[in-house]
Amino acid sequence: MLRFVQLSKLFVVAFAVLACGMNSVRAGDPPKSEAKQEGFVRLYNGKDLSGWEVQNGKLECWKADGELLSCIHEGGGWLRSTKMYSDFVLRVEWRIPKGGNSGIGLRFPTTGDPAHDGMEIQVLDDDDAQYKNLQAAQYTGGIYYQAPAKRGAAKPPGEWNVYEITCLGPHVTVMLNGKVINDAMVDTFKAGLGGYMPLADRPEIGHVGMQSHGSRVDFRNIEIKNLTKATASGLQYVDIASGGGKEVPAGAKVNVLLNGRLVSGKKFETGRDRQAPVEMPLNGVIPGLQEGIPGMKVGGRRKLIIPPELGYGERGDGNLIPPDAILIYDVEVKGLP
Repeated sequence: MLRFVQLSKLFVVAFAVLACGMNSVRAGDPPKSEAKQEGFVRLYNGKDLSGWEVQNGKLECWKADGELLSCIHEGGGWLRSTKMYSDFVLRVEWRIPKGGNSGIGLRFPTTGDPAHDGMEIQVLDDDDAQYKNLQAAQYTGGIYYQAPAKRGAAKPPGEWNVYEITCLGPHVTVMLNGKVINDAMVDTFKAGLGGYMPLADRPEIGHVGMQSHGSRVDFRNIEIKNLTKATASGLQYVDIASGGGKEVPAGAKVNVLLNGRLVSGKKFETGRDRQAPVEMPLNGVIPGLQEGIPGMKVGGRRKLIIPPELGYGERGDGNLIPPDAILIYDVEVKGLP
């Protein structure tokens, strides 16, 4: 039976407030009008830590100082966004000292270790002697411990580097100083190196943030662009692949590959993982799927984020779907029988 979960109130708010205004820009930044056209919003306001909170650390280890948002003492844990994000482009500039070590957290949950329960994009002085024997995915640009990056694009300690990180469904791309250094489909990483959770099983919704790892690290120009679209009903979606076949009409019978998971990352449907297509009449499934699949084309792939009222609501569904659950579906249309 096909199942579905709801997004938490925190996540709903996160998407609703992404239309906030841009902060004033410094020399060298794109003009304000250009930034608005691109759809990016600032996560750091240039004044204080509004919109940020600490996970597994102490707030006093972080400092807002004009354009800089810095980790100034050991023990800061992770400085995370209060809001949660699903599909986005994140831009951040970072500067580390010699021997510096930090990271950018993506889609990590409110509890646990962001590096292994979500994803961490490594920030490191790769050439420092103390790091010469690390695993390949522990160097700059790696999805920490799991997916290594190409090396050589980082500027030396003391100079500014620019990350542009895109999360689109399972597709994670890391660009450093204008060069793509990591391009991973995380749903294909089904084995967790080092005994950690496989990337394929980690959440697709969560916080973004920066790591304290002992050394001072400076960040600036932290901004995000939401890639997820919303409908009037509260359904959210993003197309991973457009497809080139016939368009699915409302109420059709469709043949699909489908995974379903909760916000935590726990899967309740694994048809895509098993490569087991299912034929289903759209009139017989939950409202979120009835609304979210029509308009797709054969060969297309779409991520659907279904609020509880379009899923199983206050009742939930047995032991798999708790009450008031947000459901996240990865749907690929294979055909129209």
